Amino acid sequence: MDPRVLTAARAGVDEGLNRSVGEAISALALAGLARQSSTGAVDHGLALLPSRSGRAITDEMVAEALLDD
Repeated sequence: MDPRVLTAARAGVDEGLNRSVGEAISALALAGLARQSSTGAVDHGLALLPSRSGRAITDEMVAEALLDD
């Protein structure tokens, strides 16, 4: 377990937010899952960036940009 997670869990117990380290770790994990699901669309496990109106990027534009490198 990452020491930062254990430290955060222990802090949750010390502050009286959770009764046990296990409960605190569960709360941290659930908070992370909730935040992840609220950030936007996901496709095949990858978070999709929000779209902007205006110009679309085409395959040709990508190919041209790769040639420039």
